[in-house]
Amino acid sequence: MKNFKLLLILFSLLSISTFSQKKELKSVEKALKANDFTTAKENLSNISSTYDLESLDKKIKIKYHYLRGMSYYANGESDLSDSYSALDDFNLVIKLEEESSYKTYSEKVNPLKTAMLNKFVENAKGALDIKDYKTSYLNLESAYRVSSRDTLYLYNAALLATENKDFDVALNYYEELDNIGFTGVTTNYYATEVETGIEQSFTSESNRNLFVKAGTHKDERDELTESVQLNVLRSMAAIYKEKENSSRALEYIEKAKLINESDISLILLEANIRWGLGEVENYRLLISKALEIDPTNVDLIYNLGAISNINNDPKAAAVFFERAIALDPKFSKAYLSMGNLILKEQDPIAEKMDGLGYSQADYDKYDELAIELESVQRRALEYFLAVFEFEPNNIEAVKNLKNVYGALGDEENFKLMEEIVKKLEN
Repeated sequence: MKNFKLLLILFSLLSISTFSQKKELKSVEKALKANDFTTAKENLSNISSTYDLESLDKKIKIKYHYLRGMSYYANGESDLSDSYSALDDFNLVIKLEEESSYKTYSEKVNPLKTAMLNKFVENAKGALDIKDYKTSYLNLESAYRVSSRDTLYLYNAALLATENKDFDVALNYYEELDNIGFTGVTTNYYATEVETGIEQSFTSESNRNLFVKAGTHKDERDELTESVQLNVLRSMAAIYKEKENSSRALEYIEKAKLINESDISLILLEANIRWGLGEVENYRLLISKALEIDPTNVDLIYNLGAISNINNDPKAAAVFFERAIALDPKFSKAYLSMGNLILKEQDPIAEKMDGLGYSQADYDKYDELAIELESVQRRALEYFLAVFEFEPNNIEAVKNLKNVYGALGDEENFKLMEEIVKKLEN
């Protein structure tokens, strides 16, 4: 008898509690009807602080999250933060109704999610038009959160975050894409319009089939887009390089190589990392491999010349520098490097001149060496002058010209270059 009375008391308390909860939810509904979203949020906050949401009756719990979603959705006028909150509640409503026999609110929520998706996409496009990359990528991410099947939204968000140099954000997006095995491969649907003979694209297979069945189109075909998985891995490696985490960068490069080890951008990225690690020989091998793919790339040819110079192989360096000049007659770095390479020939000549004595034979030898030295300087002069002709403000070329003219004793040109250096430095 005592247990029965206790059950009656508990049932009575539960009924009072449920009635109270329903009453408070009614106040939220009333605020929503008046578009008073601030009051609606305040009332919802009171409910969450008063009751244990997990122990609520399932019907009340579903309704609570529906109303909370509507409060934060604010008839589509919410900011990104509130939109996220609304989306979480809407998704929870769908999940809870899938687990129960109640199907009251899912049909109301799904159109709202579609409206949210459209709004996010439109906002992303609008922000992109004015190059507000951050707003654009945040909206694209939001679009993906609404429709997780549309992974291209998150991929494009990652691209824009990278463009905006928000590398940590971009990296999080890319890692999420990598974890779900994103490839970006989609199917494009085509059919030829009978009347015009022009092939047209369609948004879906079913949409195209309607036109084919109607007889307005024929010769339907499907086309798979290329995978962008390599781009994801390469971008992750590039970001880790930017963050000076070479080991992680190389880890993703190795993963990318499994897709295409001959991708020149990937090879050059690894080359730059190897160079930064002081691995000169690995750098040279990678640049050589890249040149096999792109034999007319003057930057790569020049870099091989620079490596040969570092390795004290002036003959090989000269070959690469001249090859770069032949491909690009205005490639100033190659001219300057070639001129400086020639000037190094002065050192052994000057040493010989310094070691001569005071005999007549030594004087004669000194004159011979002086002529040889001048010949070296004039050969170098040609390369510096070439740069000065097409880049008159190239201060390195002007400084080299000043020094060579000074060594040649050409006072007039020495003073001319000296004045130009002063103007450029000021």
